[in-house]
Amino acid sequence: MAIVETKERARSVAAYLDRHVELDEDVRIHFVGCPNACGQKQIADIGLQGVMIKTPEGMQEAFEIAVGGILGPGAQFNERLKGRVPAEHVGPVLAELIMFYKEHSMDKETFHQFFKRVGLGAFQSKLDAAVASLSTKMVS
Repeated sequence: MAIVETKERARSVAAYLDRHVELDEDVRIHFVGCPNACGQKQIADIGLQGVMIKTPEGMQEAFEIAVGGILGPGAQFNERLKGRVPAEHVGPVLAELIMFYKEHSMDKETFHQFFKRVGLGAFQSKLDAAVASLSTKMVS
């Protein structure tokens, strides 16, 4: 029932992140291609829900991004950021979000703890800046 491809995309995004981001802490990223959320995007540090967007070139694969989910004590679903990221830009956008965590987290602070401390608004601002930066590069 997937409306976007996720398996190969997850592999290529993981390879991109391995090349561009070095982390000491784990960040759980779940890709979900269908509306049933079998990939449990709600409990990921970063959950990606596949969607289709209309562009001048026609329909295109994209992802909605949610951050801050966790299981165990204090369990909570992640919260969705506004906007949709074209599929080909997911790697660079995730790199920006993870670098935001890496550069501003406290010693041994998990992604979820960092999210709780800085809030959804800080991640929304970072997503907006990353998408705007990619749009500028595409026009140049």
